[in-house]
Amino acid sequence: MLKCKNCGQKLTKFNKEFCPYCGIKNPIEDFTDSSDTTQAIDKIREEKLVFDEKSYRNYSLFSIFLGVFSIDLFYLGFKTLALMRLLINFAIWLVSFLTIFLINNDLIIVSIFAPLGVLYMLYLFYGLFKLLKRKHIKDKNGVYLK
Repeated sequence: MLKCKNCGQKLTKFNKEFCPYCGIKNPIEDFTDSSDTTQAIDKIREEKLVFDEKSYRNYSLFSIFLGVFSIDLFYLGFKTLALMRLLINFAIWLVSFLTIFLINNDLIIVSIFAPLGVLYMLYLFYGLFKLLKRKHIKDKNGVYLK
């Protein structure tokens, strides 16, 4: 904090020529002007923020083969969205399993794997659609997939 050497009042750097309280010339002893803020901004611009570039092909393949487990969203860094989708997929599987199991108790294997097969087919077509129609997708850091 800058103070006047004569009256001791608080000053700003704009009061370096005259004190507005007592009127003395050069009220600040050893005044050194602070550095320019644009220099600090330029230093920040010079530093490159390094993010791992994610591949669109990997994202599509994760969506095709592991989309049921939300690995494609984990790959992009969207953890909360991936967990929500994983819970929704589990709920769909559980409802389908219970429906098939309650209808016929003898079809335990079918009741376990049929809902997973349906979910897998949905994500297979979803991933193939993404692979064929290359849209501009960003990861969590805002970097486009390469």
